[in-house]
Amino acid sequence: MFLKNLTRILLLECYIIATLYQLSPCLAEEQTVHTTTGTLQSNSDDSETIRDPRQLCTNSINGVPGIPGIPGSPGPIGPPGVQGQHGQVGSKGDRGDLGADGRPGQRGVPGSLGPKGEKGDIGQKGEGQIGQKGVQGKPGPQGDKGEPGMKGSLGQRGLTGPKGQQGQPGPKGQPGQQGHKGDKGQPGERQQTNRIAFSVSRTAALGPLSQHTPVTYQKIYTNMGNNFDITTGKFTCSVSGVYFFMISAIRKNDHTMFLCLMKNDEKLPCIYAAHSASRNYGSASNSVIIDLQHGDEVWVRLGSGYAFHSDVDEFTTFTGYLLYQNA
Repeated sequence: MFLKNLTRILLLECYIIATLYQLSPCLAEEQTVHTTTGTLQSNSDDSETIRDPRQLCTNSINGVPGIPGIPGSPGPIGPPGVQGQHGQVGSKGDRGDLGADGRPGQRGVPGSLGPKGEKGDIGQKGEGQIGQKGVQGKPGPQGDKGEPGMKGSLGQRGLTGPKGQQGQPGPKGQPGQQGHKGDKGQPGERQQTNRIAFSVSRTAALGPLSQHTPVTYQKIYTNMGNNFDITTGKFTCSVSGVYFFMISAIRKNDHTMFLCLMKNDEKLPCIYAAHSASRNYGSASNSVIIDLQHGDEVWVRLGSGYAFHSDVDEFTTFTGYLLYQNA
């Protein structure tokens, strides 16, 4: 639309210029006609006075053009003309001012991953020496001891279930943790047990003798159950169970002492005190806990060639009692 309006304006300007160019001789002729007209009017009254110059131009060869009409619609655009020759290159102009920075462009799309390169050769081993081991640091400070946990409450004792059938013994497990101490039970009924105990002493020295000899005792302190025979010096077991026995004696100043506890003919622990020129007396004692069956005998034997001392002060004693009766 803009090109059409511009074309109309250019055509109108060209038309006006051409009109003015054509009017220039008509105007000059009008001046001549006015002069001639004045002359004609003086010579003849029948002559008409030409007042409009356009009439004069109409009668002349080059008449005065009329009033320009309204420009018509532009005609169709003609074919493009032949391209002219290139003009000479003009001189280089001055450098313009630096323009403002443009906005950053959008980020480009990442390119595809390139192919993996070939593996390089293994480098040579360095010639450096192994460094010396560093000095061990000092141990850090000991942490604070934590607070002890609270003791849990003791649970109620469960009811005793019926006795099951005896199973095969399983493998021995690891020892478990010690359980809590149970409540104290009610006192049970006291059962009557066999009370067996004796304690005797000798009031005279014995030895040395040429053979092993049973030691007899002259004084009885206790003989519960009447199992000790003072004439033979032997204790005879009447109730099978576990018993405790002990002997004590001192040696004579010029002899060595050697006494042994005996179970039937089996030797049990002994006591010994060697002769000493610097000391007149020497004492010794020993004890044992053994399991006896009904009829077993326990007694004290003096070894052959040995002796021991005793007197009214009763330095030599023999004691025994029942600990547990066999079920």
